[in-house]
Amino acid sequence: MGVIRYETTTPIDKFTIDPITGFLHVKNVPITCEGVRPYRQFDGQRIQEAKTPEELFSAATVDSANNKPVTDDHPTDANGNTIMVNCDNSQQFMKGFISDHARVDKATKTIRNDLTITDSKLINKIRHGKQELSIGFQMQLDPTKGELNGQAYDAKQTNIRINHVAIVDRGRAGHSVRLTADSAEEIPEDDEKKGEKMDFTKVHTKQGDISVAVEDADKLTKLVGDADDSNSKLEKLIAERDKLNAQIKELQGSGDKNKKEAADAKKKAEEANSRADSAEEENNKLKSQLAGDAFEDRINKTLAFRERAKEVVGDSYDFAGKSEREVEEAALNKNRGEHDYSDKSDDFVSGLYEGLFSTNAGGVSYGRTAGDSNEKTAVEKALEARQNLYEGGNE
Repeated sequence: MGVIRYETTTPIDKFTIDPITGFLHVKNVPITCEGVRPYRQFDGQRIQEAKTPEELFSAATVDSANNKPVTDDHPTDANGNTIMVNCDNSQQFMKGFISDHARVDKATKTIRNDLTITDSKLINKIRHGKQELSIGFQMQLDPTKGELNGQAYDAKQTNIRINHVAIVDRGRAGHSVRLTADSAEEIPEDDEKKGEKMDFTKVHTKQGDISVAVEDADKLTKLVGDADDSNSKLEKLIAERDKLNAQIKELQGSGDKNKKEAADAKKKAEEANSRADSAEEENNKLKSQLAGDAFEDRINKTLAFRERAKEVVGDSYDFAGKSEREVEEAALNKNRGEHDYSDKSDDFVSGLYEGLFSTNAGGVSYGRTAGDSNEKTAVEKALEARQNLYEGGNE
């Protein structure tokens, strides 16, 4: 066929997750585009090669963009040499496929198609930033020089035939050609909830937009809103404090007659100072929850807690709006029967909850075994003893 080439085109922006299979889908993806790009020859020389519209958008080239494999990076052999995908190595390298809907978009000078990724590891890499596409293709090189869109080239690629599309960290065509759908498709973030379509949305903050799973958007929006409200309250309290301090100075200059009013104003100013300090502390706390990876870490811990709790409360349990304490009580009530824990401390309830996941010789035990069903376990007794210490009493 001639020369083998690899060329990157697009990073991933909008995609959907199939609620039944978990496969990742992206529609109308630009997989390659017209243009002039540098390539290194076998002798180390760099030359500018052109993909002209006449060659790239020919019927044969467009047809070669149908029903091809998707790979995680370009495949290589045991010696590190780049290779094409075929029926003998597809089981090792194929992580998805492109559809049979290849078409030319003259407005963007690209070939577009729909893409499906079936490999869970690659899907996870995409969700964590591995975003660009690169085609692996074969072609014949015509050494005729020319110019395309005002850019000179040394040779022209002809008889272009696409072999595969690779997901890579950074590609030849840069970030302008991304795995982007034309319309606002759902953007899934959490595939732990099987049978539901998960999607992304953007939350606007003063520091910029943050992409977040829709189910968590309300939490982030509330945090951002609370932070903004806290800033507003802080500004108002500082203004109130400054006003009261000015009144103090004015009253202090009016003599003994106004000493009581000055004292009252001073007291109000001190109270305003205290409220301002509290508001500032709350503001800093909220900011810290949005800084760096703190919010993502918080979401990940919440998801991990829920996944573990499902072992007791079941997959159908509705976690929406419930605190970890409420979930722990629900798990205890399901496993041990209904009980009122309102007079128990968080540590006491958490201790009983952790006991549901203890192991014994028979495997995992959620709560008491048949041998100790009529008496308290050692863990429960220890927790109740600690509870009595907190409450200052004895059992």
